[in-house]
Amino acid sequence: MRIIHADTDDIENPLRGGQPVRTFEVNKRLAQSHEVTVFTSTYPGADKQVNRQDIHYQRLGITIPHWGLSSHLSFLNRLPAAIKRTPHDIVVEEFTPPFGFCNLQRHTSRPIVSIVQWFFFEHWQARYKLPFEDIMRKRALHYPERHIIVQTNKMGAYFQDLLPKSNIVKVPCGINASAFSETYQQGDYALFLGRLDTYHKGLDDLLWAWADLAKAGVRIPLWIVGAGKDEASLKSQAIKFNISDLVFFKGRLEGADKNIAIKQCRLLVMPSRQETFGMTALEAMAMQKPVVAYDIDHLNELLQPAWSTCVSLGDKQGLAKAIAELWQSPEQCREFGKKAYIAAKQYLWEEIAKKQLQVYLDVDIKRE
Repeated sequence: MRIIHADTDDIENPLRGGQPVRTFEVNKRLAQSHEVTVFTSTYPGADKQVNRQDIHYQRLGITIPHWGLSSHLSFLNRLPAAIKRTPHDIVVEEFTPPFGFCNLQRHTSRPIVSIVQWFFFEHWQARYKLPFEDIMRKRALHYPERHIIVQTNKMGAYFQDLLPKSNIVKVPCGINASAFSETYQQGDYALFLGRLDTYHKGLDDLLWAWADLAKAGVRIPLWIVGAGKDEASLKSQAIKFNISDLVFFKGRLEGADKNIAIKQCRLLVMPSRQETFGMTALEAMAMQKPVVAYDIDHLNELLQPAWSTCVSLGDKQGLAKAIAELWQSPEQCREFGKKAYIAAKQYLWEEIAKKQLQVYLDVDIKRE
């Protein structure tokens, strides 16, 4: 099968999210038996083409400095022509900022499968003052019979309501076998792992909670691992809250370094305001680590009470209390960790790739 996969994000982009990780992990497995071309948007310093583990990557479009939408819009503008000139049997499109569906049906006669990983209309609408979700819903109805892969039941229900004639299949994200740890390590710090985006990741609430804990005499070292646009302001906030001696900004870590950081922590804190799955939480679960998070859609389908504590969104005092209680109970951390490890085993990338490929095959068979 000749597969085109269109993804606005790129795994080599320093500011990437989790979306291109799935694109790479699934496609490197499919590329062992199929021909895979991935179109991504460009970013400063990107090569136009690169081959990565039998996947052919092509970067489309341009980036205009200081205009965040430029790479996405120019990618969408160049994508139809790229599809037309590339032989293919199926097109896979990521649900793409800011409009969602690319509506590529006009540019190919082959089946199209949409994968929903980005789903954050509220933040984009507030930033650009445009009704992107309404635009998406209207565009979606142009082609009411679609094939859609979602990551959670909540997400599936949303699209089933919007597009009742569509074929919607749940295939969540995954994790590598190498990311699992069979031995438990108690750890001596709490860990935040992710992009330094204050609003999206709830880092303002996290630092408030840490200051609240410190005032109460509960002094817990916090590692903040990641990079992003808000790093400087977060460091300033830590100084303002008088917790700079407890909060350590470690920068972005990848591979073995990231795994070590997870293994050596006692618990993961994840006060995100928005997630579409929660890959960071899954990585912690694989390392036998409990998670403290906000109770938000999609993430709360992965995090269950047997291995995590979820508090109401925006309840900063509740967040601080949950962190303190778990930190001060090493045995509960251990028990949560064991159950988290078992639960994470069902998300191995090998199995996820098989399920995703089966969707492609089923769609192609139905078309024929």
